[in-house]
Amino acid sequence: MIVVTGPTGNVGAEVVRLLLDQRPAMPFRIAAHNPERLRALYGQDAPCVAFDYDDRSTWGAVLDGIQMLFLLFPLPHPRTVQTRMKPFIDAAVQAGCQHIVYVTVPGADASSVIPHYHVERHIERSGVAYTFLRASYFMQNLCRRISTHGIDIAEHNEIFIPAGNGLTSFIDARDVAAVVLDIFRDPARFKNRSYTLTGPERLSFFQVALVFSKVLQRPIRYARPSMFQFWQRLWRRGVAWDVIFFMTIVYTLTRLGKNALMTDELPALLGRPATTLEQFVADYRMRWETQEWT
Repeated sequence: MIVVTGPTGNVGAEVVRLLLDQRPAMPFRIAAHNPERLRALYGQDAPCVAFDYDDRSTWGAVLDGIQMLFLLFPLPHPRTVQTRMKPFIDAAVQAGCQHIVYVTVPGADASSVIPHYHVERHIERSGVAYTFLRASYFMQNLCRRISTHGIDIAEHNEIFIPAGNGLTSFIDARDVAAVVLDIFRDPARFKNRSYTLTGPERLSFFQVALVFSKVLQRPIRYARPSMFQFWQRLWRRGVAWDVIFFMTIVYTLTRLGKNALMTDELPALLGRPATTLEQFVADYRMRWETQEWT
């Protein structure tokens, strides 16, 4: 039994779609904060079970019969690692989990400042087999409801992100999900391995705007706002402070040149080239035209 957490996240949503296509070959369970919302997305027969990191009475049904766990880090608050991640990992191992696939971030192996560092080390100490996928900035962030970046593109023809001139190695979450599926098929091949996954291009948001302009066939500009202007706009939209804080960290790192790392590990695992930003925008074009955010 595979258990999927974060089923509405960038990678989690794609993992669920791939597993639904594999039924019944790969039995799985979706750990859902809102099962009815998930069934509306994936069908009434989607194997959803109510789950809340903060309500341990929900953990038993989620972890029953578990063999493999797809683990995502929920949006951080100061105690996420201690009160959510570590206890849940321990409970999964105690319930019989044999392999954890954890989507983490580049550099999580080296910096204890990053919350993912502590999650990775806890998984290692637990003795369970693991695979760490340290993925760069997801292209899907540009059309997520939670970030509201898609609204800026759709309504204002601009990318309103405080990343300065920094470069980002954008990655398509669909590519990462494809790797996850391969791990589920052959976990022994990926046992206790770590991979740093990035896209095939290192782009500034000025270049990103050019890609959007080309594909959407209208001028899209990079507004290059200050951090204060960014906070102000998102706060007025009702974006939660923990989300704003998280994005502030990401884009500050981008401004400082810390998100420009590129590797060739993703195409090696996929057996094909990684998806380009232009292909992604073409595939998701209707999102910015209809404003159907995920």
